[in-house]
Amino acid sequence: MYLFSMAQNSLSDTFFKSAIHSDVQCPMHLHYSMEVVCVKSGELIMNVNGADRLIRSGQATFISVFEPHSFFTPKSSVCIVTEFSPHLVSEFYSAVKAKKLVTEVFEINGDFLRLLENLSDKSVSNILSVKAALYPLCFNLLNNCEFTNDGKEIDSIFIEAVKYIYDHYSDENIDLNDVAKAIGVHPVYLSRVFSSNSGMGFSKYLALIRTNKSAQMLLNEKRINISEIAFSCGFGSIRSFNRQFANIFGISPTEYRQKTQN
Repeated sequence: MYLFSMAQNSLSDTFFKSAIHSDVQCPMHLHYSMEVVCVKSGELIMNVNGADRLIRSGQATFISVFEPHSFFTPKSSVCIVTEFSPHLVSEFYSAVKAKKLVTEVFEINGDFLRLLENLSDKSVSNILSVKAALYPLCFNLLNNCEFTNDGKEIDSIFIEAVKYIYDHYSDENIDLNDVAKAIGVHPVYLSRVFSSNSGMGFSKYLALIRTNKSAQMLLNEKRINISEIAFSCGFGSIRSFNRQFANIFGISPTEYRQKTQN
């Protein structure tokens, strides 16, 4: 079983990550990057914006920026997860950013699969190579997916607020008022912006970021103890850290570290 968390630097204009995973599980999260998930074998259940999508072998789905989603493998699965900043494919993003996806799951052909497999070998250090592979993929998405005009564009205030949170999540005292003051809007307005753009309140979103950051550290910083990780991610106590982590990942931080070491 592979448990993964939100990728670092997903707000970067050059963010890109693609990899093949087996039996993937991932808690609810959202990020400022677009995502294509293709199932090579088995089945994968994704919940996107509160609705389940069953993706079978030979099928794929597309997730736009800041759409809340989670993964669950009922029995077994091998899938390719590709995430990329909208800035890398700005023309494609302009075409779909204010639209709603109608074709939630679509069949893929050999060419589409080869594009994804090729992307899984790319390094973000070679941006031209990444872009050269992403544009044919996006062209295929436009041909395979149907979009309608009833979608909504992400509020720039929301993006600005998220960037501020990513920079200050380690401060345990940060709250809605701090973020609103920093970006120059009223707290009540910012609260509405969070609800309408992410489907969750400010506090839950902040907890998601902190918990996912702590999961990255549990995975990558083996020598740092759990207490240090909790406090470095902005949690005021071990108790609140354990509670929030279990709420999102379904297991304790200790169990998560043990599973990811297997």
